[in-house]
Amino acid sequence: MTGSEFIEKLTSTFLTWVSKKEVKTPLSFFFRVVGALLVVVVAALWLCEPSQRVHIYYVGVGVFFVVFMFVYVFAWRQPKNLVYGETGHRAELRLGLGTEKREIGAAELASLPGTTNPQAITINSSTHG
Repeated sequence: MTGSEFIEKLTSTFLTWVSKKEVKTPLSFFFRVVGALLVVVVAALWLCEPSQRVHIYYVGVGVFFVVFMFVYVFAWRQPKNLVYGETGHRAELRLGLGTEKREIGAAELASLPGTTNPQAITINSSTHG
């Protein structure tokens, strides 16, 4: 395998890994950024001239530290927002967005007809216990 084939395969694998799953929360975004940063720094260290490796290492560590501090401050100031995705945002603000006309009280909720999940997993009591 030549160097260009290896780089093409590495790039393809990296892009597949980065685009594999949609990022839905800030925390998952930061995990992706750290993984991508690690891959870029390792590739840069491997491909660069030996005299530049120390500088690239320090830049990589510095960028990692900046990302770490950003996440740390974000988690300290607004910990709920770190794992707060679109679903939670819509559920919390559904009255303000106009998708719900009014709140349902506890008594009204208890009076609603129940449904069963046809795909529910049942535990056989003879095998557990």
